Amino acid sequence: MQFYAQEARSYALVSAAVVWATWFFVRALQDSRRRWWAGYAGLLLLAGWLHVFALLVILAHAVTLWRSGHMRRLGRRWLLGIAFAGCAVAPLAVVSAGQASAQLDWLGRPSLQDWLGFVVPAVVAAALGLLLRRRDEGSARAVTLPAIGVPLLIVPAGFLLTVSLVHPWYVDRYVLYCMSGLALLVGQGLRHWQRLLRAEADPARRRRRLYATAAVAFALFSALGPWYWQMRSPASRTDTVESYWGLTVTVPGDPEPVLFQPARRRAWVLARPAVFGPLDDIALQQTPAASGTLYGVEASPGVIRQRMLQHPEINVLRDRPGQPLDNTPAEITKREVLRRHYQLCWVIPVNGGESAIFIRRDVAATNPICAPGRDIYS
Repeated sequence: MQFYAQEARSYALVSAAVVWATWFFVRALQDSRRRWWAGYAGLLLLAGWLHVFALLVILAHAVTLWRSGHMRRLGRRWLLGIAFAGCAVAPLAVVSAGQASAQLDWLGRPSLQDWLGFVVPAVVAAALGLLLRRRDEGSARAVTLPAIGVPLLIVPAGFLLTVSLVHPWYVDRYVLYCMSGLALLVGQGLRHWQRLLRAEADPARRRRRLYATAAVAFALFSALGPWYWQMRSPASRTDTVESYWGLTVTVPGDPEPVLFQPARRRAWVLARPAVFGPLDDIALQQTPAASGTLYGVEASPGVIRQRMLQHPEINVLRDRPGQPLDNTPAEITKREVLRRHYQLCWVIPVNGGESAIFIRRDVAATNPICAPGRDIYS
């Protein structure tokens, strides 16, 4: 959350809207006056317009409503609230669905890391929720924090992961708001621990527990503190556009041939095209403005191959090694042509990517930057 709170993208705002919607939802279950349901529906509408996948929180609220035993009494009002939000967000959802194949084609099916990132917090949350429920003195069907937090953490993310086995739409930040469920459970656990400390009658045992609590808190701060400050530093920004300024050679009347790998990295130039000067965008068929798309429309694989081979030198603005590879025909063609007909001779790494200079093999022997034994990162 600290990371995305620093960005112009909506993920932190979505999380805030979902948390507030959940608060209004709980208040509506406790006090069923219309104003709480109206606030709940309005905040769902806001969250859905910020990001369509925010409405997956409705599934978590359905589980909470069912587990707390209020479905029969308040189910009608809840359905009216989510129907209002759903109808209001429907136009955006329809447009988004029509663009999904173009805007999300870079996504693959959930990886092992994605599943572990879901399963580990889910197991911790389920265990913590079960423990807190056993210690809760209220009704087993009351609106408790575990009844809210566990579904909020597990249900939206689990649903999107499952759907992504068929339609690859899962990215953890799309359901970032789910982590607020874990925060609720951790907060409730800390509250229970505070009660245990206050209820301890033996001064010596209480002192030992206080020392143990302080030691754990210090260890957590020592482990997470540097990570926290690193996230708030400029180095944590993986798409710092300013890092790419000056990586292209501006020559009037002779634009430098540039290849974006993958195509969405064209966004680095779109922010300030004048800074990069005239470029020969080898793969581009239609500009973003002309095509009405975010990154423009690229030429067919055969045309891209033909254009690439015309240039003895290509400046490839690309992701750093280790990033997922797009498997579209155009991207496969770019990688194949570079591998078979070009030699990587110089790499300039920057924050979030790199500029890689490729020299065609038939002229590489006479180019000084391709000299044998030369460090390509020098």
